Amino acid sequence: MHPDTMRLIDRWAGIPLCLVASIFTWIKSALKIKSENFPNEDSPEIIVFIGLAEIGALVVAFPAIQQARKEYPKSRICFITAPAGLQTLKLMRFEPENILLMSTTSFSGMFVDLFKIRKNFSGKSVSAIVLEPFTRISTLLSVWIGASKRVGCYRFYNEGSFIGYFLTHRLVYNSHLHASQTYYALAKALCEPISTEPLLKDKIPSQMGNRLKIKIQEDDQKALKNRLKLEYPEVSLQKIILINANASDIVPLRKWPMHRFVELGVKLLENSNITIILTGSPEEKNVCEDLAMQINPSRTVNFAGKTSFKELISLYSISNLLITNDSGPVHFASTTEIPILALYGPETPKIFGPMSPNAKVISMELACSPCISVFNQKKSFCNDNQCMKQISVQMVLGEVLKIIKKWN
Repeated sequence: MHPDTMRLIDRWAGIPLCLVASIFTWIKSALKIKSENFPNEDSPEIIVFIGLAEIGALVVAFPAIQQARKEYPKSRICFITAPAGLQTLKLMRFEPENILLMSTTSFSGMFVDLFKIRKNFSGKSVSAIVLEPFTRISTLLSVWIGASKRVGCYRFYNEGSFIGYFLTHRLVYNSHLHASQTYYALAKALCEPISTEPLLKDKIPSQMGNRLKIKIQEDDQKALKNRLKLEYPEVSLQKIILINANASDIVPLRKWPMHRFVELGVKLLENSNITIILTGSPEEKNVCEDLAMQINPSRTVNFAGKTSFKELISLYSISNLLITNDSGPVHFASTTEIPILALYGPETPKIFGPMSPNAKVISMELACSPCISVFNQKKSFCNDNQCMKQISVQMVLGEVLKIIKKWN
């Protein structure tokens, strides 16, 4: 399902449904005594994290998940996400039975999954943590699964972003915090008493040191190298630079112009030790093939759609540099030690920047940027992304050369 379709559903169906859900929870609360509405158990039976839209956000949420595991060791920690997040969550040590998938490709699939998810939590003591601020579908899911405690960001006196009145723990959305800190605050808020008081009245430190770190076994690295040598015997693997030239359809404005990637790739290959490997989803295979042909097909490998998530992480672990738009690979690569050069434009890296200490961000910081945020469902009126177009090849190449100097 196209992201714009999801946005329309979230707005035109989400607003009335949030109002109905608010009335429903109020009536249900009024008909029960307090102890029945909000059980006082020390540890909820199940804690459910909800995040559907961006798979990179699952990695960013790792410190929050660890906080919940630490605070509630006896609770079952589950995650509701889109099917694309399955492999990511498995590497984050989620058991298959604790990963609940909701289709976002069709209405029929979505409705079937909704009832499967509801059945999974029927009769259980559930607490829900909504990771996506002001996303109505995700917030409504917290009611749908029967959660007695529902944690999420709330608008208070802010205009717009109506998500109803059924959150039991309401956090102020702080646009000066990195997303990992916001997610961590949501997890910590679960320990707070039920209240309409704005949360969280606590300082949240940087979560970079608590980021997800995936250790790839040496055998897996060797297997991937052997595969590359077998499939591309003419290519040298002495120094590998990965290029992720595409961004998802959620925010097309995040894409650096393709001809800039071509120009950059040609200049990089002036160094005879370098081989370029293009990464991407299966849908990006043809675009990457065209890109490889324009750069230099004899020294550019199109690996788009040819790896599992675990193999992609292995590829990061054996490579020397990743150059990428602001997209999921920024966060996936942050789970390894690979140097990252990330290009940001319509979204600020202060909120969703890479968590790796080996990352460098290039951002023009124009007066109109960032133009996408949680307040507009990451949908901008802009049709001319100068914030990306003004990032020159020379700017990127200059940062690459600084990294290359460290190879010697």
